[in-house]
Amino acid sequence: MTDRKKLRKLIITGCAAGSAILFLNYGPLKVYADPDIDDVKEEREETQQELDEVNATLEELAAEQEDVESQIEEVGEALTQVMAEIEVLEGQIEDKGEEINESQILLEEAEQRALDQYEAMKIRIRYMYEEGEFSYAAILMQAESYADMLTKADYIEQLYEYDRNMLARYQETVQEVADRKAALEAEREELLGLEKDQEEEQAYMEDVIAELKEISDDYAAEIRVAQAQAAEYAKQIREQTAEIRRLEEEARRKAEEEARRRAEEEARRRAEEEARRRAAEEAARKAAEEAARKAAEEAERKRAEAAALQQIEEENRQASEAQRESAESSVAESRETGTITTTSSATYDVSSIYAANGGDTGKSIAAFACQFIGNPYVAGGTSLTNGADCSGFVFSVYREFGYKVPRTSYALRSAGTEVSSIDAAQPGDVICYPGHVGIYIGNGMIVHASTERTGIKVSRANYRQYTTIRRII
Repeated sequence: MTDRKKLRKLIITGCAAGSAILFLNYGPLKVYADPDIDDVKEEREETQQELDEVNATLEELAAEQEDVESQIEEVGEALTQVMAEIEVLEGQIEDKGEEINESQILLEEAEQRALDQYEAMKIRIRYMYEEGEFSYAAILMQAESYADMLTKADYIEQLYEYDRNMLARYQETVQEVADRKAALEAEREELLGLEKDQEEEQAYMEDVIAELKEISDDYAAEIRVAQAQAAEYAKQIREQTAEIRRLEEEARRKAEEEARRRAEEEARRRAEEEARRRAAEEAARKAAEEAARKAAEEAERKRAEAAALQQIEEENRQASEAQRESAESSVAESRETGTITTTSSATYDVSSIYAANGGDTGKSIAAFACQFIGNPYVAGGTSLTNGADCSGFVFSVYREFGYKVPRTSYALRSAGTEVSSIDAAQPGDVICYPGHVGIYIGNGMIVHASTERTGIKVSRANYRQYTTIRRII
């Protein structure tokens, strides 16, 4: 029974592991507050990606539940076989009992015959030797000759041998019947033992089926939760689609109003020009000069606007460059010291980052990311200090160096270029897992926003199976 319990525990543990693979980390639904149409489309795309992930999880849960149901069916077939074998054993036990009863009757009859034969022989001997005139001595004395005496003596001996043989034969019969009864009882005990083993096997299999059904019910509950979540995402997509249509309709209406306004303005302008032309050529000349002046002013205005826009773009570029320089300067000292101080005033060894293969920018990004080890994990967050989720952490670290990367773990799987294997990975590469991402920091390690319990931390890159490695720089 010890081996059976181990087998049952192995079955249950295997199924539970399958279910452990199945934890749903959906996150909160998003609420939109007066967005523009591009923002809503981007949010709808992210919601669709989350819905796809939930649907994929549903497929995995359904497959796991189907596997458990298959195990229930297999154990049920084995249980049916065991119950059939128990039924056969019960029939055999009943037959053995009947044979034992028959043997008991035969034994009693044989014992009685032996007893009767023994009593008859005693009476005959007593009669012949003590009272009867035909005792063995009398028989011998009546012999007419020596030959006749020898014949009578031989008769007496045969009679004695007959009595002795008959008694021995009945005793042997009694012993044989007793031996057969003992053998039948032993066989019956053996069958009872087999029946007990089969009943224990039946109870074990019934326990396994009950536990497997509990696991199947757990999967069904998780599937219901996932289906409800998928329905929520589908509802959110419908709402986002309706919002997009509303914004598109509003944009179309505004465009029509603007076109009508421009048409009215053009008609008014033409009417004024016609009036001025009709008034006089002088007025027309002055109007033409005025128009030329206005055109020059408009050109000057457009030139000034272009110059201002160029200045803004230059300021943004300089700000981005300053931000990048600030990020690089924050890790510059770490190249020399091999350590970096986190925002929680802890010291972390980054020498392995600079010792690894790869470019300087990627190493700077990896070292910069290590500054935030120990900071909290916040679902949907992008703050490196106050909290970020896995993709928000990658997004914010790269933003500090002037790179714009996708915001979701799903979209990051297609960013940049693919790296062939973990052996070819360089510091700064993005390691993508199912529903998770991290930044490679060399020596087989990653820094990532792990969970709400552990926050931003360092783990081995192969702590779980990755899906792809992306090089952004």
